[in-house]
Amino acid sequence: MSSEIYDLIVVGGGPAGYTGAIVAGRMGKKVLLIERERLGGTCLNVGCIPTKYLLDKAGELEKIRHMTKQGIFRDAGSFNFAKIQAGKAVVVNKLVSGVDSLLKNAKVTVIRGKAVVRSNSQVECNGQIHTTKHILLATGSSPAQPPIPGAAEHTIGSTEALDLESVPASLAVVGGGVIGLEIASAFHSFGSKVIVLEMLDQIMPGEDADSIREMVRSLSAKGIVIRTGVRVKQIQSSGSTKVIEFSNKEQTFQVSVDQVLLAAGRKPNFEGIDVTALGIALDAKGFVIVDEHMKAGSGNVYAAGDVAGGWQLAHSAYIEAEVAVHNMFGDAKAIDQSIMPRCIYTIPPYAAVGLNKQQAEKTGRAVSVGIFHYSANGMALAEDASEGTARVVVEQTTGRVIGAQIVGIAAPELIATATMAIRTGVTVDQWQDIITAHPSVSEILREAALESQGKSIHSMVKTNLV
Repeated sequence: MSSEIYDLIVVGGGPAGYTGAIVAGRMGKKVLLIERERLGGTCLNVGCIPTKYLLDKAGELEKIRHMTKQGIFRDAGSFNFAKIQAGKAVVVNKLVSGVDSLLKNAKVTVIRGKAVVRSNSQVECNGQIHTTKHILLATGSSPAQPPIPGAAEHTIGSTEALDLESVPASLAVVGGGVIGLEIASAFHSFGSKVIVLEMLDQIMPGEDADSIREMVRSLSAKGIVIRTGVRVKQIQSSGSTKVIEFSNKEQTFQVSVDQVLLAAGRKPNFEGIDVTALGIALDAKGFVIVDEHMKAGSGNVYAAGDVAGGWQLAHSAYIEAEVAVHNMFGDAKAIDQSIMPRCIYTIPPYAAVGLNKQQAEKTGRAVSVGIFHYSANGMALAEDASEGTARVVVEQTTGRVIGAQIVGIAAPELIATATMAIRTGVTVDQWQDIITAHPSVSEILREAALESQGKSIHSMVKTNLV
């Protein structure tokens, strides 16, 4: 047993884990972080960052092809997928190395190995037991494996999809969530014939229905086939191809593809953790139940990131870990999950924060929705990216912004402004006094907010442009 007593032991080195460790280390606390694989977790290594690298290059290809059709470029050119994959690895390695440096600067001790949480004060790793005053569980999640006959043998996960050495001629994606849609969008741009199979009747059912329909229309117009309300019955191999059998309420279909990506949700990682012994309760999906301070159970154990369920987003993991650590050491903080930004980095992307119209009305609020189209924005037109719409939801009694949904270029960047507006209680009148640079795509969000009260200057320009 180690003679040292840590103020905090963090189990897991992903976004929640390394953030919690760095925050505590900068407070002057004695911190141990245990990670069995690479620092950065799913996000940096096989999730957010590599996916966005591929999507960025895919987006550039889309622009080149569009300009070729316009006659601006002579031909669409070709691309080197191996170079793209190599470039992705460079970015990932740089970020992982950066996390390692941040941990060292915060004087966090890092041990590589499997953690076994013996109690709420002892964690074992590599045969040595370490004692601590607090524990932060940040073990993340893994792809779920639905009970589809043949899925285990004939599909790949997102990790394998991101490491493919060549672009498959055809790709089926089982699951129409964020991961499935983003990889579908990227590989379609690289040349794959893509079909997405989603069991639910609507893609992303918790999001604004009008915005999601607009995004789906755009993806479908590009050639991605999206089938909702279907259940995959089995997956088989036939030579070098995979045969998927799926059905809706009326009939059964078959599709043959070169690769099948299984992206049907996530499950929490609990290896080495006896949640029952720690007095930790789990929700219906098996994730750790935490309070607004990220405390799990009644002891000194906290949880953050994917293992704690919730939004399962990297930026959610960041703030959850910060809140958890502050509460551990006496600085009471609570997390407001209602203003968590949500983004889907498809082409075009989707981003949202706060409430949509339907959600707001269910709470009994009278709202107005300002809608502004990208096709009325000068910068969007200049960048040949006039596809999309911004919606801003405003509470009528107060004039305050309570939600926003955006489909279009730079949506994940623009949503930060909407998040700030909701968090600080900005009204439409106050937003009207904010000067926005012209030309810029950011004008779209201001115009949408003003349009909720009929104050947008440029909203009618759209009728002359489409």
